[in-house]
Amino acid sequence: MAPFSANPFVYIFSAIVIGAVLLYYGFGALDRMGLEVRTSVATVTGKQYTAGGKTYITNIAGGRAWTQAQETPETYAVALNVGGEPTVGLVSKQMFESLSASDEVTVKFRRTRITKRLEVIEVSR
Repeated sequence: MAPFSANPFVYIFSAIVIGAVLLYYGFGALDRMGLEVRTSVATVTGKQYTAGGKTYITNIAGGRAWTQAQETPETYAVALNVGGEPTVGLVSKQMFESLSASDEVTVKFRRTRITKRLEVIEVSR
């Protein structure tokens, strides 16, 4: 029996899915790997706190229900203006509480190659 005589759709669809996944991760690697990290002064334009929580997911496996807990940590984010361009950086709780709008902070950031987004790596005073 030839490999494609059973159902050619399965082989073609699998190849397309695998190709799409490889393209997705390849694009991400090309866009972000080996970028120069720069330092700049940024202005805080706002703050946002997201509370942590726990979500429960139920999966059916082998005819049995398995409930799994998925925890999400709390996050402290500050909206920043870096050279006239808005972006967001994550900070510790202590820094979040000490910052207010129009404060100046030092940020380490990088600009992605293809999408040209700013990614903040570190925020410090």
